[in-house]
Amino acid sequence: MLNKEVISYLSLGSNMKNKIYFILSGLKEINSLEETEVLEISSFYETEPWGLKEQENFYNIVAKIRTKLPPLILLKKLQEIEKKLLRERIIKWGPRTLDIDIIFYGNLNLNLKELTIPHKRFSQRNFVLKPLMELCKDRNLNKFLKEDCGKIDKIIPKVGVSSCLLGKNTKYNGGNNKNKFILMIGKKIKFIDVCPETFGKLECPRSPSEIKNGKVYSREGKDVTEEFNLGSSLTLNVLKKNEINTVILKAKSPSCGYGLIYDGTFSGNLIEGNGVTSDLLMKNGIDIISI
Repeated sequence: MLNKEVISYLSLGSNMKNKIYFILSGLKEINSLEETEVLEISSFYETEPWGLKEQENFYNIVAKIRTKLPPLILLKKLQEIEKKLLRERIIKWGPRTLDIDIIFYGNLNLNLKELTIPHKRFSQRNFVLKPLMELCKDRNLNKFLKEDCGKIDKIIPKVGVSSCLLGKNTKYNGGNNKNKFILMIGKKIKFIDVCPETFGKLECPRSPSEIKNGKVYSREGKDVTEEFNLGSSLTLNVLKKNEINTVILKAKSPSCGYGLIYDGTFSGNLIEGNGVTSDLLMKNGIDIISI
């Protein structure tokens, strides 16, 4: 492991299924890597495919990261993220759920069979150059731009998010779960914030609640299932009204938990399962990212 932090620039692209979901999930996974942090992302761009034209348009961004991972270890970790997010390498330059390339790694020049830095084709691709130029101000990249390189349109995706992650005081104890990563990516996304519990007319602050035997109870034993069901229905309505199919939710809660929730004993133990809202959203085809 290197002890020195390095600034690296990564290109992320997707042209299959829910493109925004795969790119945001990839960013979350990168930000979770050991000794690595996503510092900033570019705008999102919709671009025509490069190399193999007969496929769906891509969504592309560039991410600026700080990392202590050596380049080959970083490459391995990024490939693991691609695989986790269902990337299949079948057709060269073909459709993919997520593609992550290392463009720059500090000032390193590297030419190995498995990795070339700077990326050997970055200067041929406006879909890399345009977002890269937003973040990488210290290099003369204008000279590489092509006059006609297909459609490249800046877009602002709409994504749902738990209100507490944005710093709004909707948490059961009257506080919030303000998240640095969420606030950072929110500069390039239009967030529509939701809080199923306050939508369900539960007070803030309020007693904590957990799911037990298919119902939601407060710590004092009050059945609040009806309020949670109301909040989940209203959350779904808000997302549908805004034509949103990706939502970032607070982990573990009885409303927004996804994959893991508290076990109903108020002891801090976790079990496999989903919150009331997450269950409803999944049944209606909305993809969930858990933070």
